[in-house]
Amino acid sequence: MKLSIIIPAYNVEQFLPKCLDSIFEQNCSDFEVVVVNDGSNDGTLALLEGYAGKHFNLNVINQDNAGMSTARNRGLEVAKGEYVMFVDSDDWLCDNALESLCPNFNGEDVVCFNAKKYVEDKNVFVENNRPFTGKVMSGWDYFNSQRLIPAEIHFVCVWQRAYRREFLDANNLRFADGILRAEDDLFSTMVMYHAQSVKAIDLCCYVYRIRQSSITTTVNINRWYDSLRVQEMLADFFVPLKGIDKSVIYRVLASGYIGWFSSTTKKLYGNHDKELCSRINWGHFKQTAVTKRHKRLYRLIRISPKLFRLYSKIAQKIHQ
Repeated sequence: MKLSIIIPAYNVEQFLPKCLDSIFEQNCSDFEVVVVNDGSNDGTLALLEGYAGKHFNLNVINQDNAGMSTARNRGLEVAKGEYVMFVDSDDWLCDNALESLCPNFNGEDVVCFNAKKYVEDKNVFVENNRPFTGKVMSGWDYFNSQRLIPAEIHFVCVWQRAYRREFLDANNLRFADGILRAEDDLFSTMVMYHAQSVKAIDLCCYVYRIRQSSITTTVNINRWYDSLRVQEMLADFFVPLKGIDKSVIYRVLASGYIGWFSSTTKKLYGNHDKELCSRINWGHFKQTAVTKRHKRLYRLIRISPKLFRLYSKIAQKIHQ
């Protein structure tokens, strides 16, 4: 079997039919769909059972609610395809996506493809602007060349790639159980570090729905702290690491530390400076702040997060 498509599903009866129909109506048959029902308490399970009665290649797995990371890992446990890809239950595949995508699976560890956004409240599609060359390179080279490029769809989103299953298994690449936010950031970064071959093709296969009630658009302080946990997990891995170019990952990590104390973050979540200061590994922050700007902002935050926000406000006015 060429491909396993893993879908975590939690209370998405409203969106799941479009997602599943977009997959089963593909002009391709060499795939399986693994849907992990993550303890839904709406009509999701009944809907899935109805689809399973019509599609032999749909495998429905039930588990108590444990979050998207655990659901994706459960899907990886049972997946049989040479490659796996992830689809979120409120998103969908483009027409003929698999027919065009699967012939590009030629032993590469990761195959990247393009996606576009659907902004639900405006009923508009937004094209992504990330460049795709078709060139095969190492994952770390791909990460360093792409991670900081501004795009409509964030680099770390896991559903814009297909992964060779044996590569994931050999490197024990899984999602961090219990993490409810930024799990994609951790998984994608570690995948790129380990991947020996990554191919990026200029093919739009995926539609990413932006809706106001989704996990990624809901303000939640505990999920926010999960983002900080991911930040520290990445820093724990990369700061001691020797022999690789760390300029990009250090810029990512330093920007993340700085962002915790920004005025924008304070406006969203309130003032949690004291709690953040107790949770942050200041040694990691200092080590990753290698640019002149990041060093300056690190020193300001270390003195006083309030002073840092005042400085940022003044600097912004000067540059307007």
